[in-house]
Amino acid sequence: MPKHAASAEPPLVPYVCRGEYDGGPFLTYLTRRTDLDASVPRVVTDPSDLAWFVQMPLEELEDLIQTWLFFGLLTEVFGDLFIPSHYVRTTGPTQPPELTNPVSIGTEKFLNTSRLLPMVNSWTNRIQSTLGPGVNLQNGYKHIAACLHLTLTTLRGVTFSMTAGLVDPWILTAIASVGELLENASNHAYAIRNPVTANLCPSGWKIHYMEAQSLFHTQNDDLCPHEVHRIRYQAMSLQTQHYLTCLKREMPSSRHQHCTERQCRANLKDLGQYVVRHQQEDCQCTHLFVNVEEIISILSKGSLPLLRILPAPLLSDIRVEVVEATPEVHYLALSHVWADGLGNPHSNSLPRCQLQALFKLSRLFVETQEVEALDQEMLIWIDTLCCPVKPMEAKAMALSRMKEPNTDATYVVVLSASLQNINAQVLDPMEICLRILTSEWMRRLWTLQEGALPGSLWFHFNDAVVDLRQMWLKVVDIFKNDIGQRGLALDVMALQKNLRRFFHPEKGEQPLDLEAINQAVQYRSVTVASDEPLLIAGLLSLDIAHVLDGSEESRMQRLWALMPSIHGGIPKNVLFCRGARLHQKGFRWAPASLLSLSEVRNERLRNSEIDEDASPLTPAGLCVRLPAFSIKMASVPNGFPRDLWDTWGQKDDNIMYCRSNQGLWFVVWADYDGFGEADGDINRSSLHQLLETSTSPLTLLTARELSFDVRAEVTDGLLVHKDFDEDNISRVTSDMVVNVAVEAETTVALLEAAYQASRTLLNDDITTQLATLGLEHESDPQSWHPAYASLEAQLTQKIFTLSQDIRDPRIVDAVRAHSNRDENFSLPSMIATAYLGCYCELGPMLPSTTEWCVD
Repeated sequence: MPKHAASAEPPLVPYVCRGEYDGGPFLTYLTRRTDLDASVPRVVTDPSDLAWFVQMPLEELEDLIQTWLFFGLLTEVFGDLFIPSHYVRTTGPTQPPELTNPVSIGTEKFLNTSRLLPMVNSWTNRIQSTLGPGVNLQNGYKHIAACLHLTLTTLRGVTFSMTAGLVDPWILTAIASVGELLENASNHAYAIRNPVTANLCPSGWKIHYMEAQSLFHTQNDDLCPHEVHRIRYQAMSLQTQHYLTCLKREMPSSRHQHCTERQCRANLKDLGQYVVRHQQEDCQCTHLFVNVEEIISILSKGSLPLLRILPAPLLSDIRVEVVEATPEVHYLALSHVWADGLGNPHSNSLPRCQLQALFKLSRLFVETQEVEALDQEMLIWIDTLCCPVKPMEAKAMALSRMKEPNTDATYVVVLSASLQNINAQVLDPMEICLRILTSEWMRRLWTLQEGALPGSLWFHFNDAVVDLRQMWLKVVDIFKNDIGQRGLALDVMALQKNLRRFFHPEKGEQPLDLEAINQAVQYRSVTVASDEPLLIAGLLSLDIAHVLDGSEESRMQRLWALMPSIHGGIPKNVLFCRGARLHQKGFRWAPASLLSLSEVRNERLRNSEIDEDASPLTPAGLCVRLPAFSIKMASVPNGFPRDLWDTWGQKDDNIMYCRSNQGLWFVVWADYDGFGEADGDINRSSLHQLLETSTSPLTLLTARELSFDVRAEVTDGLLVHKDFDEDNISRVTSDMVVNVAVEAETTVALLEAAYQASRTLLNDDITTQLATLGLEHESDPQSWHPAYASLEAQLTQKIFTLSQDIRDPRIVDAVRAHSNRDENFSLPSMIATAYLGCYCELGPMLPSTTEWCVD
């Protein structure tokens, strides 16, 4: 737990075991549970083997998984070191355990893991003491790995079953936490030097913390929704997730009241209403303006302007001199969060009290750091004063060289209110690093450059300035020696590596590209939206002057126009990114921002083989060759009333089944979770609305060929409509990004059976009567409703009769499996779906030589 936690008490995990673990082998526990139903499989290799969890009463299920996966796992691994009674308490977490028989004492019991880590350390020492030349303990390591694999598989079976929402999430989390600790302890004990390549133990324990969403909100009400999303998907270990949710934030929670999962809006300010803050709220000192002409003159010579602050007893007498940087000069480059009030969009000035504070900070480095030839002077660089606000030409000149101040600085010092309110001297290195990595400063896009460039990066806390490099060295030491914090340390080391790899790549690492940029900018924001293309251009070493040459609104377009210079083209998988698109003709395929792209939803961009998939950019759009299929709504008799869909409740706006002419079935669905809100979002309407109302033939482009050998594998897709053909190139316009999957064999059999039954019904007289009725009332579709009441009753009876005639055991089993997952599912409903044309017809794959110019 962090020193400053949102809650001083760890969570209470209820003890729900009805009896003690039997002490037998862990892997065969189910074979010894004679009280379980005979249909329960005794060997578990996949979460689907645990479908029987659905039928178990909740109390029995919780008893089974805690007895087996918590107490049984600890018994199997630690043997005589593990005393079960020490791991149960009868009261709150601050009371010492006093139980000798946890089954018979007390009415309200909880797990107690206070002795777990000492036991792990003793066990580790015991294993390591037996290691030596000629000693092979790999069988023991492999056995523990097998136990952990079974534990994780079983937990997934619980998580993905219908019972998951009922099982106490802390019970699952406690088991997963033990599993993760044993993974780290086993790798350490058995001297597994590389926990990535040589690790036989399973990872992915965090999913059981992720799915218990309520934990994030009840544990720490100060969390920004965007931060919650980041913790869920970016933190690699369960331990890190829990640690971060427990951190007490020092910024008011009201600052995040308008934030969403997709965006933290705390730092998004209207520059017209920006308030430059003083050191104290009641301070009324005047602003000090720097000599902008001197700054422009220095920039024009290709040099860097610095500031020499001349203190005085009175604030009113403080002065600032503009100094040209030379190789002999030492200076602090200040990186700050504009939302904290140290910026100024109106002029190159700051309150005198702020300048006095900056001078004191510079003196702190003079007095405490050993720098040769320092001559007792430390100059200052800060963008607020050293980047001209106007004229625009001077501002562009400064922005195009924003790498230099941080690259050449003696020290880069971070000023963030979220850190300056915290005393660092009472924190351990782990909490300091994690507070830095989750600070408001880390959410700024500019800090990606400011934090990655310097060799010396310092953070200003309330009582100290902290050298991040030294903290990370201590974290590395923790990783090597502290099993209890190994998961935390590994995550911190990975985040540090990702931050620095941009300008300090390690041997063998790939050069910076769009994939790395897309991954790195997740969960960051900018105060001024038009700054994003400038920073990305700088990171990719593109021509910033070209990006600046034009209106702010079209900067992103000019950035995309420069992208082909990196790899000779643009990765074609960019077409499948969700979110807002540019509106300029020829660039309507391009994301309007990389900041708005969800890391989870846009993995195809990150995983694309850019060099192989590079596509040429033309004035008309991005030219690609991709698997393509014609797609259209299923045909129904002329006059057939389509609004029967709503009557049957089959119309799902997000999902559509598709049938090929070979009788194979696909499922296509569109994501709307948070999308469609942004201006220019490609997924503006529902999937059904697009398919029903499109006046042009639609084509489905897919990121890769649809393989019938790999069922249920999800592929990205893009729905487009054709504009015209020109020079053997099909010009198309993007309509919607979708997901595509080949259905499993059992589902295909089920859908095809429903489809064939519907064909029988289409040849029935009732279809002719419904179509005739629809044609008669075509001008007033609602008027025919009273007339078809008897037809509806007949139709319903015929559908149910057809469904009862299907006796194929495969179909019966498939219906039962789908009904367990979806209470609204039934075979009659599937027959009605096919009969009413509520599916798509997918044509054969179009020639692979077809070239598509996508706008």
